[in-house]
Amino acid sequence: MAYFTHQEHAVLNNLQAVNSNAGLQHVYNKLYTLHESLYARIRNYDLDLHPHWQKSAVISYRSAACTRENCTLVLPYFRSREQAQLVERLMGRGADEWVGDAAPYRHPVIELRLTPEHFTVELILSPYAWWDQQNLIGKLELTRHRQMFHALLSHLDSDYRFGFWDGVHLSDMHLTAWELRYNSVFEEWMHTFADGQDWLRIGKWYEPVDSQMSADDILHEVFAQVRSLHGLYTFLLWTSNNNFHSFYEKRQRPQRRLHA
Repeated sequence: MAYFTHQEHAVLNNLQAVNSNAGLQHVYNKLYTLHESLYARIRNYDLDLHPHWQKSAVISYRSAACTRENCTLVLPYFRSREQAQLVERLMGRGADEWVGDAAPYRHPVIELRLTPEHFTVELILSPYAWWDQQNLIGKLELTRHRQMFHALLSHLDSDYRFGFWDGVHLSDMHLTAWELRYNSVFEEWMHTFADGQDWLRIGKWYEPVDSQMSADDILHEVFAQVRSLHGLYTFLLWTSNNNFHSFYEKRQRPQRRLHA
């Protein structure tokens, strides 16, 4: 039996209702239970991923994949609280604005997302995470890192979906990891990526009928995909030891002179 049934997915069609209902609370609780087991494994394997430090915000209704309100339940894993505060200060957000809080969409996230149609496990780098987007572009200026990024993408399961679209639903404008194995395809797509404008995302999309979404298998399946995406997450995550902003700035200087 599916961990999240068709009926439970359908509950999310009423997410915009003024009054929450018992069905929505039931789905919320099931996702939170999955989080408790999943996060225990994340800690055991020493993956540097963290849920929101405020328990009430561990599961939210806002996806890093979309700026609009939408029919979705979201469980994001991202930086630690201290690292999130540091990066947001580097982005120009003062301590008085931060007030001990952070929005996951301003950071790279590995997001578990439940919509009326799908359960998705996805790594998302939104335009609002522009500090990390710039860092990634700077890093990809170096051939060996560009090759490493391509290798990380092409070694994922062939049914991963990759693209730059905005929204919680799967766009037709995407590539599979199998297609990304061709270097010419990878280069052509990455050439179109614009920081501060595009969502960079790679993930798996499941339907309730998929065997991996059974109550017995979902934890193993989701952790396997989180672990697979963690390599990409670490590659693009800005840290003081993974700082390529100087390469990004050098890349932008000729463009700035053109606009002077």
